[in-house]
Amino acid sequence: MIRIHKTAAVPNILTTDGATETTTLINAFTANPNQYKSRTGVPVKSIVKFKFDNKIYGDETVKTRLVADQHDKCCFCESKFSDNSFGDVEHYRPKGAYKKVGANANNYPGYYWLAYNWNNLMYSCEKCNRKHKKNDFPLYDETTRKPFHNHANDLSHEDTLLINPNTEDPSNFFTFKEEVPVPVNSSLKGLTSIKVYGLERLNNSRLENLKAIKIALTLVNIDETNATEIARAANRFENFSCRFG
Repeated sequence: MIRIHKTAAVPNILTTDGATETTTLINAFTANPNQYKSRTGVPVKSIVKFKFDNKIYGDETVKTRLVADQHDKCCFCESKFSDNSFGDVEHYRPKGAYKKVGANANNYPGYYWLAYNWNNLMYSCEKCNRKHKKNDFPLYDETTRKPFHNHANDLSHEDTLLINPNTEDPSNFFTFKEEVPVPVNSSLKGLTSIKVYGLERLNNSRLENLKAIKIALTLVNIDETNATEIARAANRFENFSCRFG
């Protein structure tokens, strides 16, 4: 997971069709906010769920721009997935509903007015989006949450527990000890991001890459005409394989 430097120019479909849909969502909520809100004593099935047009935020022009900005890598695990996966347009702040710290149930509505917002969009592999991130959006302090469109200008005050690679450098919050991601200075934000984004699932893949790098570093210093160096390198490779194989 690395910092994403997004293109400043917003894809046209987001500023046209997306802006129109956003206005529709805001007007609907304003007209009858309670029907969209999670409330004590109100069954989830009774809450009206917003409908979103994935043909807008998932338009090919949006996907192409995101893929280019992210160098064809998933915004979370950095896997290159274009050869064997369609990928998902991911919303940093969940559009339909969100989950609080330690909660199993969704809270409605989500950040509906950000469904077509360029600054809220990223591109991820399906596994990261659908199995790990999903609707999780925990905060340090729940009282800082700004869940409705009239609070849009106050989002910077939300004490988010998930790294936003659009605006933050992940290396400030977690690093790697060999192949294992670990929080920097016991950062709770780093630890939560590692868990929610499912970054530990890649430990085995990172270990294999680490092995390959170490082997390459060993071999690159070999004089192919020197039998002694070749024998020494072979011995080091054997020891390395015993330790990590």
